[in-house]
Amino acid sequence: MNAKNRLVKIGISGMIAAAAMVTAPAVASADPITDFLCNSGSAQFCPVFLPPPPPPPSLQAAPAPRSAPAPSTFEYKNCDAARAAGAAPVYRGDYGFGQHLDRDNDGIGCE
Repeated sequence: MNAKNRLVKIGISGMIAAAAMVTAPAVASADPITDFLCNSGSAQFCPVFLPPPPPPPSLQAAPAPRSAPAPSTFEYKNCDAARAAGAAPVYRGDYGFGQHLDRDNDGIGCE
């Protein structure tokens, strides 16, 4: 092979290498050897980065405790008033319940 053909082949190879360097994404790593091995097409040497594991349950934030609704200060005067409002029977914890409406103390007033 003569010198002219050799220079042409070197020139073409150089242009291909320069084009590959220009079009390849610029990725910087702390380890140039890993960069070389991973970018050479051999995935055998490429590190695999896994996401960090979730924190243990003891370190996770506990959900805020739900507070019970504030008890109503309103109480029906008597069972006739509860029936007229369409609320009878009235259950303990319901709006308008009063202990005086529950004679047998079972949690149900005006039964």
